[in-house]
Amino acid sequence: MEYEATIQSVLDEIDRRITENIRVDELARAANYSTYHFCRVFMALAGTPVMKYVTRRKLEYAQHDLSQGKRILDVAMDYGFETHTGFAKAFRKCFGFPPSLCHLRVTKDLPKRATVNSLKIKHGGIYMTPYITVVTPFTVAGRTNRHKMPKVKRTADIPAFDFDELKSDVHNLLENTSKLFSKSDAIKHCEIEMCYDVDEDTGEFIYFVGRGIFHPDDMQNILPDMVSFEINGLYAIFTTPLVPFGQREQSAQSIRDTWNYIFAKWLPSSEFEYDETRKDFEYYDYKSHGWYFDCKTQGEIYIPIRQRDEAKKKSQEKLETLWDEEMERRELLL
Repeated sequence: MEYEATIQSVLDEIDRRITENIRVDELARAANYSTYHFCRVFMALAGTPVMKYVTRRKLEYAQHDLSQGKRILDVAMDYGFETHTGFAKAFRKCFGFPPSLCHLRVTKDLPKRATVNSLKIKHGGIYMTPYITVVTPFTVAGRTNRHKMPKVKRTADIPAFDFDELKSDVHNLLENTSKLFSKSDAIKHCEIEMCYDVDEDTGEFIYFVGRGIFHPDDMQNILPDMVSFEINGLYAIFTTPLVPFGQREQSAQSIRDTWNYIFAKWLPSSEFEYDETRKDFEYYDYKSHGWYFDCKTQGEIYIPIRQRDEAKKKSQEKLETLWDEEMERRELLL
């Protein structure tokens, strides 16, 4: 409750200063947290990065002002956007239509007070707002086991599997890897779990457990019996809900629920599709060991994605529309 109360006070502070230049370090200082810790707490509770939320909130207020007939350029300046074009791009990305339509199509009241609960997108009690990012390339190295499960026809079917048997192998597969990759562990501690190479006929698949390698000296310590991958490209990152440390069944259920939501709900309705040329995985760092969040644990699920062809086409059309609008604006100013 302490974290929720703190983040709620931050949400109220953002609304009070909505037309100001809001910086993440100032919000963290007001919350009496380090910037890093504040960003992680905000992400966990609000389901979105803090500055992404600030931008969206500014645009929600801007939408109200535009619907009241204010000029686009004036509103853009009021909320801290340096150019008309930058504002229009951010606005369209946020709402799916250009700000010019607000005068004609939108009747928008002032945004209601934002609360922590109102920002959570729930499915089975978990937060389902992914963070989309291009991952800085890094290598993972570890060991594999071959497992069998029924009714598997594609990688997306694997989340239906009961992972209790797999989890029992984690410590054996990770044996001695902390010593082998000690320099990387000092930089960033992370454990990676993957399932891949599904045999459609037998239902067998490979289960991989490894560690992230972030120091070049550790690359030479990869043993002959290990498997290694490079992680890169565009990913949707889903954060699992906080679970009290030691509650294995609850933790396993939250992970299964998250996987099921991703494939049953998020991907079908998203502008992105699963990129089968790369691998999905579970990512565990110190958050999963109860170091943060009052001895509660959580992990992350990384989904490799690419934009759907139809979304690419729409994006191109949107860019052309914005360009046309910009040209029209320039002509009016001449």
